[in-house]
Amino acid sequence: MTPGTPDADVDAEAPHERDRRELLRRGIALGGAAVAASSVPLLASVRDAFAQATGDAAILQKAINLEQVAVIAYDTALGGGLLSPAASRTMRRFRDHEQRHADTLTTALTDLGGSPPPPPKGIADVDKVVKGLGDVKTQADIVNVMIELELATVAAYHEAHRNLVETRLLQTCATITANEGQHLVVLRTIVGDDPVPNAFETGTT
Repeated sequence: MTPGTPDADVDAEAPHERDRRELLRRGIALGGAAVAASSVPLLASVRDAFAQATGDAAILQKAINLEQVAVIAYDTALGGGLLSPAASRTMRRFRDHEQRHADTLTTALTDLGGSPPPPPKGIADVDKVVKGLGDVKTQADIVNVMIELELATVAAYHEAHRNLVETRLLQTCATITANEGQHLVVLRTIVGDDPVPNAFETGTT
């Protein structure tokens, strides 16, 4: 199949279309179709930004920013007063994981001679990755938004693995990806979704 043919174009768009259909399916099932629909272009944008990054340092900068955004998102969720004590403990633990990821990646970046990106400043930066956190009304709303954020994070790291060069960075990012996948399992369980829809988590389901 030659590039530029209609069939090739359909194949190139298929992952995005699968993301769109799956996010809409999950949103309808959980009562959040509008949030899920709005997340589709953002998830694709995050993933594509990692796919287009050139060099290990550039990838690490994007990963650090994404982890810092996750910290802000979890802090926002924890401060909203909508979580049960058990969910709060879970979210706090996940928040600490994201901070450790950011710290580890920052050390790796400085070891390469790079400079960390400017830190995100608030929920507006979260909205660049996944929308809806400022409009949540229930614990389920919060968890569904965090699921979308974790999906975007896994999708980003999935793309990063294609472009990273140094073995130690591949190992670090593989460990982080596995941890984000664990987050997804727990978060899905909280809202009664299938905790492990696929054998391998790629950020599309």
